[in-house]
Amino acid sequence: MQPVRVLFLWHMHQPSYRDPLDGVVVLPWVRLHALKDYLGMVRLLDDVPEVRVTFNLVPCLVDQVEALVRGDGDDPLQRVTRKPAESLDEGERVLALKGFFQAHRQNLVGRFPRLVELLEKRGAARDEAALAEAARRFSSEDLRDLQLVAKLAWFDLDWQASDPVVRGLVEKGRGFSEEDKLRLAEREEALLGQILPAYRRAAERGQVELSTSPYYHPILPLLSDSAAHHEAHPGAPLPRRYRHPEDAADQVRRAVARHAAVFGAPPAGLWPSEGSVSDEAVLEMARAGIRWTASDEGVLERSIGRPLHRDSRGTAHPLEVLYTPWVRRTAAGDVAMVFRDRALSDLIGFSYAGMDPEHAAHDMLDRFRRVGERWRAQGLPGAPLVSVILDGENAWEYFREGGRVFLARLYRGLAEDPALEAVTVSQALETAPQRELPRVFAGSWIHADFSVWIGHADDRRAWDLLGEARDALDRQAERVTTEALEKAWEAFRAACGSDWCWWYGEEHHSENDFEFDRLFRRHLQAVYVFLGLAVPEALGETLITTRRLEVRHSRPTGAVEPTLDGRISRPDEWVAAGVHRVPLVGNAMRRGSVEVRALRFGLGAEQVHLLVETAGPARALLGRCDVVLSFPGPTALRYRVGARGAVRREERTGLGWVAAPTSARAAAEEFLEASVPISELRPAPGRRVEFRVVLLQGEVEVERHPETGPIEVSLEEVTRG
Repeated sequence: MQPVRVLFLWHMHQPSYRDPLDGVVVLPWVRLHALKDYLGMVRLLDDVPEVRVTFNLVPCLVDQVEALVRGDGDDPLQRVTRKPAESLDEGERVLALKGFFQAHRQNLVGRFPRLVELLEKRGAARDEAALAEAARRFSSEDLRDLQLVAKLAWFDLDWQASDPVVRGLVEKGRGFSEEDKLRLAEREEALLGQILPAYRRAAERGQVELSTSPYYHPILPLLSDSAAHHEAHPGAPLPRRYRHPEDAADQVRRAVARHAAVFGAPPAGLWPSEGSVSDEAVLEMARAGIRWTASDEGVLERSIGRPLHRDSRGTAHPLEVLYTPWVRRTAAGDVAMVFRDRALSDLIGFSYAGMDPEHAAHDMLDRFRRVGERWRAQGLPGAPLVSVILDGENAWEYFREGGRVFLARLYRGLAEDPALEAVTVSQALETAPQRELPRVFAGSWIHADFSVWIGHADDRRAWDLLGEARDALDRQAERVTTEALEKAWEAFRAACGSDWCWWYGEEHHSENDFEFDRLFRRHLQAVYVFLGLAVPEALGETLITTRRLEVRHSRPTGAVEPTLDGRISRPDEWVAAGVHRVPLVGNAMRRGSVEVRALRFGLGAEQVHLLVETAGPARALLGRCDVVLSFPGPTALRYRVGARGAVRREERTGLGWVAAPTSARAAAEEFLEASVPISELRPAPGRRVEFRVVLLQGEVEVERHPETGPIEVSLEEVTRG
């Protein structure tokens, strides 16, 4: 009796979180999952040498892990954890209370009584004003404990149990010192430094197969041709057609080279981002030397025109369709394909977390055995191959004990049962006969289509902007230095990642939607900056239309008639103005201090008046950068205030920003004060104007306020007031 061959492919991925223009690491998920998951997932196999699995390490994740080891990159939350608690300013305290509790309430926070206590002290506060109020209740001792325990909660469970320093801090529980923080930081660095070598060693001893993905995790079929969406949805709306198979090839080739450089050998296999395949994408894999790839059972059904059905225990029938490897023959060579058992994979991803881990492991082992029993009962030759393919990091936050008990029991059951054998993908393909696939249907692991990434109007707008940046790269290729062109290309490749469009539309939402949206636009902004081109105005505004991103400000209560001298000359000068205060979290998220602290605005004598409150004297700020008063109405205008308060009016045209005459005035001393004639703004219907303030160094945007959208002012409302 041949054993059932069980194939686990654990996909490890995070997008490129580093802002390409200022180096800030906008979200901390690489660091946190590196602490909690990446090392433990491969070290679990040390106790079961008979079990072999496949890991998928996306190159842009590998890059970020290496950057963590080098200490390269400004991670604001990490910065806040390491700063002496007594020295945290108000913005950093608010950021700590906002960011340090973004963890599973029961399985991470709940393991540490002190962290539960601090969460209860913070309360349910979410908005910045409530967080600022809560922060005032936190003593320096509270904040120091939060800095340490919030990180400790994400620490690898084996290290919590066995590393003397980490275990000692867990046992101490509270009342930590600055020295304790330094000791934990040293163990953090030690853990991070072990991750990639551990995977390489496991691969070298043959227990693990390491595979790659397209470099920045793009949806390959859509890069090759955005019309691939029509294969599943004929006639569906599309963006302006994006057809660049060379970009798909570039992402695959670079991934193969990077993998070989880090792990010592090129990969045999490639997990395509989100299981997204097409005939054209598979051809590019073959050209890069890839010998196997994988996708979802739904893609298999559509490729062969034959539906699967499941029995009462979830086993897929016909057995020989799903539990057999396939091969797609291309002009560049054969590429073997395996297809994930969706039901089994989703049990781990979405169902087993709520079960007793021992029972969950027993249930999965029983399901594997059942496939073998059915296979033999039908007299099928050889042995079935059951493919379980899913995210290897995010699910474990929802499991008790981080999924370790479940996985350890599952692996042990595989090792001890002669009816089961855990194999890598390449091992499975060595002896198993492969059925020829007549075509590869263009689809992903979600509904065998690409709707998540191109189906919503916000997605399509993103693709249009991506295409425009791609055109700019072609136009400027001969006009910039090799170094500048490569920087622009790298920013563009990162903008092609699947994660940005994942969060557009109606399907998925998170607390960090705006951060993902902003990162996508910043990657595209960087393309233009590195090419020496003006950044399109469209990249300054959020693409999110499915929910309102609030811009907090008070409204003007009457006319404003300032004296333009860069000072508040009399107490009532700006008292009737509206006010927008720059968020404290925004301050804390940036490297160093934010220059702009607040905006005051109002109308009077047919002028829009603005006062920009700055961290230091405004006259000094204008020596470092320009302050731009941006009016993004029907005709985009901006007033660029430079050294000594000189004002330059610029209008956006097809040729870029073109200077135009103006009567606008400005003065910079302690503050920056400016007045812009309403007649120059050509107010939109309904007599409204929109504006924001942007700081530019050359054409590189340093700050933007408000960031989530412009301030709107009704001219009639103020006139009536």
